[in-house]
Amino acid sequence: MVVHTRTPRGQGRPRLLEAAGELFAERGVSGTSLQSIADRLGVTKAAIYHQFASKDEIVIAVAEPVIAHLAELADAAASTTPQAGRAVVIAGLVDLATAQRGTAAIMRRDPSMSQILNNHEPYMVQIARIDAVLLGPDPSPERRVALAFAGGGIAVGGELAGLEPATLRTALIAAMTRALETP
Repeated sequence: MVVHTRTPRGQGRPRLLEAAGELFAERGVSGTSLQSIADRLGVTKAAIYHQFASKDEIVIAVAEPVIAHLAELADAAASTTPQAGRAVVIAGLVDLATAQRGTAAIMRRDPSMSQILNNHEPYMVQIARIDAVLLGPDPSPERRVALAFAGGGIAVGGELAGLEPATLRTALIAAMTRALETP
């Protein structure tokens, strides 16, 4: 018999998002059911529906801290020169990839999460803003490829084990900066 415990008011949503994020990381979005989230929390599926109307809403809520970070980067870049803005965004993306490995990794690798986020306008707006900072006006095909290459490098590099964090950060920033020096 499962014992359902009550969470103090106001703590249910953060606990739910933490459990969902862990399950997404373990099983992927498509491999995580609302029932499995409820089971992880020791609550009923109805309790999940009390917080969110759908799994897509949970996916978006799990991604919100990353989306907010992207908005902060784009805002910071907008208040400076293009070159300094690029440096701010590159460092911020590296920090995001290394500090929030779980959620950032899920966002990059999970096709179900990508599909949901690619239909979420606030996310797409921030991605477009970041791309504009990194690509500049009227980017060449080579520069667009360089951005894809650099982004993939951060995605994989952010998960390298065995490197001292400061060394990893410095190396990733330098590699992405070099990749984006393409005209």
